[in-house]
Amino acid sequence: MSEPLISIIIPVYNSAKYLQMTLQAVQAQTFKDFEVICVDDGSSDDSPQILERFATADNRFKIHRQTNAGGSAARNKGLELARGKYIAFLDNDDIYHPQYLEILYQNIVAEDADLSCCSYLRFKGHGDYKFADVSMTPRVDFISEQPFIDKFMHKKKIEMLMWTKLYRRELFDDIRFALDLPAINDILLNIEILLKSKKAVVCRAPLIAYRIIETSQTLKDLAPKRIEEFKNLCVDINKLIAAYPEQRKILKRIAARYAYGMHIKEYLARYNPAQDGERYEMLRQNLTELQQSGCLVPSMLNLRQRITLWAFCRGRYTLLNLLKR
Repeated sequence: MSEPLISIIIPVYNSAKYLQMTLQAVQAQTFKDFEVICVDDGSSDDSPQILERFATADNRFKIHRQTNAGGSAARNKGLELARGKYIAFLDNDDIYHPQYLEILYQNIVAEDADLSCCSYLRFKGHGDYKFADVSMTPRVDFISEQPFIDKFMHKKKIEMLMWTKLYRRELFDDIRFALDLPAINDILLNIEILLKSKKAVVCRAPLIAYRIIETSQTLKDLAPKRIEEFKNLCVDINKLIAAYPEQRKILKRIAARYAYGMHIKEYLARYNPAQDGERYEMLRQNLTELQQSGCLVPSMLNLRQRITLWAFCRGRYTLLNLLKR
């Protein structure tokens, strides 16, 4: 059997309500030379039966079943099984534009790039998504020959989400999704990918529809495991400095911004620290430990953020309420 040009990796966990729509959008791709590796991460609903129907009808769909181990482990298994020259990702409830693969593949080949990137749009609801522009003219909006610098220093529009990219397979020779980041694994992975990449080509067209539902990670309650991931992300970003010492300052800034955004900005937008003692204390302890270990350097934040960090760590509720306005 000849190897496909593209391997699409889809971790599947209890997504029977949306899975058929997601897989149909893959089948509807104008680019046809692909395989779909569906990693069933211990689903207990009808997801396995839906996967079986697609695999029986279309031999491009492959199924791997495993005991529930989380999103990072499922995607890593998909990478292990992938045979394609290029790698794409999709979540089990999102929708590809019909030309997602066509445009990203055309661009990565034409520019001999490591990465081909696009934008995305959000939608709410339980039904299928129909793109308004169902036939797009392929285009390139910009080319980066220093993707990491362009993203984090020049603020170029390169999305951090894994499913906005087509990757050259070799990028994953020594990179995998972090097991200590089951819910926010694409942040660290794409920082590593951008550090390693020599060239990225970007089309800003929204080629994927991201479904917002009550089980989406961005809407979930800040549970202890999620709070622990926030700290792990900051620590793991700092670990990259050993391999990329020339990017030390930028990586320190990235770690500080993510630590602030996840521990403080997201929290204050949803909760009141004066009325939410246990969760607040966990976040405050994380921030204190990160500063003491040198993983969070306050000087990498702007003045308002530094003041907010100081107030957050010292329980100054009145000042926090003023700063969040």
